[in-house]
Amino acid sequence: MKDLIKDAIEQYHQNTCIKFKIRTNEPDYVNIFAGRGCYSTSIGKKKYGGRQDVSLGLGCGFIGTVVHELGHAIGLSHEHSRSDRDLHITVYKNNIDPNRIGQFNITDPKIEFKTTRYNCESIMHYGEYAFSIKPQVLKSMEAKDGKTKLLEPYDKAGLTNTDIQMVKDLYDCK
Repeated sequence: MKDLIKDAIEQYHQNTCIKFKIRTNEPDYVNIFAGRGCYSTSIGKKKYGGRQDVSLGLGCGFIGTVVHELGHAIGLSHEHSRSDRDLHITVYKNNIDPNRIGQFNITDPKIEFKTTRYNCESIMHYGEYAFSIKPQVLKSMEAKDGKTKLLEPYDKAGLTNTDIQMVKDLYDCK
């Protein structure tokens, strides 16, 4: 897992101005640990700072998953939650586990940070069977173009050009 984390961090280092480093005594930091599941406790720095946990437990051993969770840690939201998502994908709410429907809430455009075109291939986009009540049978969403297959982050190699641009815009990278 350590090598995957290093490789994921390297994608951010090579393509953006984000620089992760080993913590010494910084009050605000990302704590990566082997928890239960793959998640980040918040999207971006918490209001009052402090520790932000990123869990990379069993089942998280994919470069795309690690890049995705680090994306949350630095402030990237799910692509499929963008306010313009219904122009690009169809979400089948009846096919989604009711306990996970919140993963498909649309972001309020008044508070949304969006500087790039919608990208179904974003590392921050879930796959077409994400949280389906019948995985591989009932799709939770699909692309409206009829040809793009929505892949899970674990099936992706990492950051896309639009992901990179979004990070650069979010952090005013030069």
